[in-house]
Amino acid sequence: MNAEACQQDRQVKRILVVDDNRPSAQSLAWVMEMNGYEVVACFDGASAVEMAHVFHPDVVLLDIGMPIMDGYEVCRRLREDESLANTLVIAQTGWGGEAARQRTAEVGFNHHMTKPVDFQALFKLLGDQTFH
Repeated sequence: MNAEACQQDRQVKRILVVDDNRPSAQSLAWVMEMNGYEVVACFDGASAVEMAHVFHPDVVLLDIGMPIMDGYEVCRRLREDESLANTLVIAQTGWGGEAARQRTAEVGFNHHMTKPVDFQALFKLLGDQTFH
C-alpha cells in the first residue's frame, strides 16, 4: 500500500516535528510524509511555537533537549493556547528516565517516547496501523 492509499484510508494528520538535530528531524519528517502525513519540521523551540500557531498540527513530535527553549517550555506554551488544546504532543527524546517521564507528564505531554523512535509504537499511538 502506498502513501496515497494510506491517506484515503484515514484522515490525514498534520504533524509538526521539532528537533534541534536537523538530520534526526528531517529523517522523522520524511518517514511521516512517506506514510501519508502532512509534515512540517522545525529545528528550535521558538520556531516550533510560532509554526504551531500557523500550521495548527494535530500532532507535535517534540524533542526535549534543545538549547534556548527546551521541549518542556515549548509544550507549556502550546498548552497555554486554547486553539492547540487538542493537539497530541509526544516527547521524542533520548531522555528516558523516570524523572524526565514525570516532568513531561507534568507540563502536558500526552506521551513520552525515547529515541530512536519505535515507528510501530508511534503509528499505534497515532491510531494508524499502516506503517510502511
